[in-house]
Amino acid sequence: MSDVAPAAEQIGLCSDCAHVRWVRSERGSTFVMCRRSAGDERYARYPRLPVRVCSGYERTTDRNPERE
Repeated sequence: MSDVAPAAEQIGLCSDCAHVRWVRSERGSTFVMCRRSAGDERYARYPRLPVRVCSGYERTTDRNPERE
């Protein structure tokens, strides 16, 4: 992830969701991927941000923004 992380307000619920995966492209862009999308088509693989409402949201206690 870049040195300057996007603010939680710009990301929405995904910023502290247990199902988020931060994906960094070869060009250095960072994307938010929803791991729930792998088994449930109701969830977008790369949701449009900020996510304000999500039935699959589960808050995490992990504070590492680069968790996978």
